[in-house]
Amino acid sequence: MSPSPLDRRSFLGLTGAAFVCTLAGQRVSTEEGQIDVDRLAGGVEVPPRVAAANGSAASASAAAVATASAQVREYWIAAEQRPWNIVPTHRDQMMAEPVKGHSTFEAYAYRPYSPGFEAPLGPATVPGPLIEAEVGDTVVVHFRNRLKAPVTVHPHGIFYSNEMDGAYKGKWTDPGGFVQHDRTFTYVWECREGTEGTWLYHDHGPMDPLPVFRGLFGPLLIRKAGEAAPNRDFFLAFHTWDPSTTGLRNTYYCVNGKAYAGNTPTLEAKVGERVAFHVYGVDNFFHTFHLHGHRWTEPDGTIVDNRTFGPADSFSFEIAEDNPGRWFYHCHVFQHLHQGMNGWYVVS
Repeated sequence: MSPSPLDRRSFLGLTGAAFVCTLAGQRVSTEEGQIDVDRLAGGVEVPPRVAAANGSAASASAAAVATASAQVREYWIAAEQRPWNIVPTHRDQMMAEPVKGHSTFEAYAYRPYSPGFEAPLGPATVPGPLIEAEVGDTVVVHFRNRLKAPVTVHPHGIFYSNEMDGAYKGKWTDPGGFVQHDRTFTYVWECREGTEGTWLYHDHGPMDPLPVFRGLFGPLLIRKAGEAAPNRDFFLAFHTWDPSTTGLRNTYYCVNGKAYAGNTPTLEAKVGERVAFHVYGVDNFFHTFHLHGHRWTEPDGTIVDNRTFGPADSFSFEIAEDNPGRWFYHCHVFQHLHQGMNGWYVVS
């Protein structure tokens, strides 16, 4: 019997590379199927400083908040597990064809809450809620871990002291770098001069990068003091769901947790508006950002219509919208483009 012909997506999927690392003393590889994060986490020893601080970390963090002298912007965010459908329409509108196969799995996601974790302000989402501030502000993130594995919140771009890093450092780990199940930690960060820009935050705990690849990341924006916001702000995370994190058969190249136009965010603007795009990468690949019918100018005067960026890179640009129509935005790595990393930008 002759082999079945490969369709385009199957062919492109053959070119992916395996991800291999060591976690909790065990070798893990994307070639071995879905990785059990909870099982691996069970083999990680609680760091000495974390064990010593259990029961007192929250009060120590509260003291740090009380000494903050600048305007404080507070957020209450939890890490939770939730079902996530990558291709809810089961259609690829760019190519006008169906997307076959199961596309729902159990993701990790950050969820915003009202003060004191009194009530959720919305569902847990991938990416997580926007953390926004201005130069001169102090950002306070009260974080609660509702997952079984220890996870954290680690920011890019903003200023923070060593104990507010949100990173696992082996035996030198501070409590904020190993937030256990059902525990809370408060991070205090400073928006000093030079921190303005588009950044991101993500888990950096002992299971890193697996919880990140499963959805624990979000946007962080620091504006200049008194800066007027544009008419539209679009935050776009380029990342990958693969079988090692989803247990699904297919690999999906995504924007904000979804794959294929009609599932990824449909961005809308009007002629005459100031429109800002904030783009960041959250996987092991290099991507590009291309916006049909538009170009933008970098601070050095370079005119751009396709920009390359890598893991945890972030950038933003602003345009004065003057070109109506239905446009594509997408990664121009063709494998990524045709496995879902594309969406609509509709200008009226």
